Amino acid sequence: MKTLEQFSQEINKCVLCGTCRSVCPTFGVVQREPASARGKVALCSAFLHNEISLSEGFIKQMNECVQCMACHKACPNDVNVPDIILAARAEIAKEKGLPLAKSFILKNILDSERIMPIAMKFISKLQGLLFKGVPEESGLHRRFPLPLIDERRVVPPLAEKFFLEVRSQGPASAGFKQGSEVRSKKNTLQPRVGFFAGCLINYMLPNIGEASLKVLEKAGASVIAPLDQLCCGMPALGMGDVETAKSLALKNLEVFEQYELDYITTACSTCGDGLKRRFKELLSDEGDDIQKRVEIFAGKVRDITELLVNELEFKDLNAPISDSGLLTPNSIVTYHDPCHLRRGQGIADEPRELIEMSGAKLKEMEHPCRCCGLGGSFNITNYEFSMAINRSKAEDIKNTGADIVATACPGCMIQIKDGLHQLGADTKVVHVIELLAFHLASPLTGED
Repeated sequence: MKTLEQFSQEINKCVLCGTCRSVCPTFGVVQREPASARGKVALCSAFLHNEISLSEGFIKQMNECVQCMACHKACPNDVNVPDIILAARAEIAKEKGLPLAKSFILKNILDSERIMPIAMKFISKLQGLLFKGVPEESGLHRRFPLPLIDERRVVPPLAEKFFLEVRSQGPASAGFKQGSEVRSKKNTLQPRVGFFAGCLINYMLPNIGEASLKVLEKAGASVIAPLDQLCCGMPALGMGDVETAKSLALKNLEVFEQYELDYITTACSTCGDGLKRRFKELLSDEGDDIQKRVEIFAGKVRDITELLVNELEFKDLNAPISDSGLLTPNSIVTYHDPCHLRRGQGIADEPRELIEMSGAKLKEMEHPCRCCGLGGSFNITNYEFSMAINRSKAEDIKNTGADIVATACPGCMIQIKDGLHQLGADTKVVHVIELLAFHLASPLTGED
């Protein structure tokens, strides 16, 4: 990873034209220059020239960025502001250290294949005491004041059984292998696909993982999900903890290298951007051998929508859907472009193709690639700010009149669901892959 000093030439490319201000979601809320991408670049330049220090004000501005990459895409000089900000956060973490709670979670829980599942299981047992259910939203509200949990926030519940936990207990007769992987078909003629679950799918939304396996197998793939895979490390990187992110990248590299895979896929756009792009940056100074290995690894990574459409050539299901459940013949679906998918990976058409294959009618919202405001831990540390950004997205979705909003990122799903709840909209929020899986399960398709 480049240091802030190594970004000095990139910083000098900024001519302060202000194009970024029109697309920056944080500037759009507060309308203050330091909140804009241009303002943050100017602050980083001033820091490098010893004109300012790592003050609380500087730290605040660097943390108030959702890493949506809109500024980079809009910049006429191609200034990579998101990476400059990540380098600034790494500088802050190096010089000032992380808050004790964050440091403990990142280094002792997130970076442990044993402690992380145990910690999440313990929390799942307590959630009924701390939160009350919101059945219509499939979420939770706090019962009493809790740190960093706003009284209005809809908190996604932890699953009773985690995705990898459920699959590891499957019967051998169903193609499961105890202790090492989720499933592995023996047909060597099929493309071998490694499935990277990610934290949100594993611990909160295992139904997306189940749907992914079902659709991938329907598309003719042999699917393997290693049980010892870890967090992709993007939360650590976003907080400036480069060493933990690097450690996680190395561990995941070693885990997936154990299998002879044609592709590695994920249903989380943030994880996908990390596996494809950030792993190479994080491990760029680890020697030639590691660099070659990570290049091979990253070259196999595909978002699940990209894999289905472009590599596995998943075809139109060409079957009617039942007039009940999630989808009906008249269902209208709008689509939200995750920032890490459209801008980070350049993937926009493939999810839309899959939505149309599901039998739903796609209706575009006015600003489909406007950031939802999640921004990783930004939603936790700056909830009001985050939801102010989200409000425009929620209103855009509501204005379409769609029954369902689909996206390709579990994090966006959680954020959008919260925003729609606060707006009083009853639009269902699903992953694109869930639409396909539902169609496959529809009685009229002849599938089960």
